[in-house]
Amino acid sequence: MIKPQRLKFGDTLATISLSSGMGGDKEILWRYEQGKQQLVELGFNVVELPHTLSGTDYIYKNPQERAEDLHSALLDPDIKGIVSVIGGNDSYRIFEFLDLNILKNNPKVFIGYSDSTSVHQFFQMAGVVSFYGPCLLVDFAENGGVMEFTRCCFEDVLMGKYDNYTYPWRTKWTSDIIPWIPDKKEHVRSVYQDEGPILLQGHGVVEGRLIGGCLDVYSMLRGTSLYPSNETFEGGILLLETSEKYPSPETVEQELRTMGVMGNLSKLHGILFGKPQINRYFEEYQTSIKKILKEFNLEKLPVLYNCNFGHTEPKWTIPLGIRARIDLINKQLTLLESPLV
Repeated sequence: MIKPQRLKFGDTLATISLSSGMGGDKEILWRYEQGKQQLVELGFNVVELPHTLSGTDYIYKNPQERAEDLHSALLDPDIKGIVSVIGGNDSYRIFEFLDLNILKNNPKVFIGYSDSTSVHQFFQMAGVVSFYGPCLLVDFAENGGVMEFTRCCFEDVLMGKYDNYTYPWRTKWTSDIIPWIPDKKEHVRSVYQDEGPILLQGHGVVEGRLIGGCLDVYSMLRGTSLYPSNETFEGGILLLETSEKYPSPETVEQELRTMGVMGNLSKLHGILFGKPQINRYFEEYQTSIKKILKEFNLEKLPVLYNCNFGHTEPKWTIPLGIRARIDLINKQLTLLESPLV
């Protein structure tokens, strides 16, 4: 995999709207500015691309210009990293307008989650490491400031110099929903005791390349040229998490069963499953995962559940395409190489 340059304080980060354009909507713009300011306070310069703030309607109607924004950010030597403003549901529409050679020949940090799963797949197809992690409107615009756990992990992974990095586990979590309106900007979300990592099955220590993202988006990509090949799943550690749409346990079972029938699951060395938003179906998902893996005689496939990524906060920053180790005895996730140069 091609590795981008590590970030440093003072670098310029570009914000980008590759799916929803809501960050530019009049009623949300205050929230965007709050997130931008909090990134500046972390020590970065922050700039918009030509269409970052064009708004929901314009962004929806112009997928080609979204792709052009990504090209622009990658080709601009002053921009060192790219931060997704928010997810959505149609970033895969930009693929036909993308030049993967631009991604390959101009590797830079790209970070986001949820519908950004499609964008991460573009980077994977180009052979470039990208980062499943915080976005601007949710994480960096957090009322009361960026959560310390999110900030530390972001800086450790994207700015640190290390050969091995073991992720900490959060002790508190939230996905409380506070309306994004100016009258609520002083309201800080309540946090709750986190249950910690849950070993669903497996034992020992396994290693593999980190792949994956949002299960809902994998469902959208299936049947297209964007869906990962079985070769991609071979020896992988698969990240999976569910969206704010709260897919039912039956839906999760159907999605996992389809992945099993396609031969994806049998190729894996392990699965990391993120905590569901508002803990909806927290117990039921565990039962569903074990049920489907048993159908494919994969009762020994290592699975850690309740991981710190996806649609809950605070969250990890996870490099996709990098080799990692799951220690099931100590319930640890460790990067085995630096994702950056």
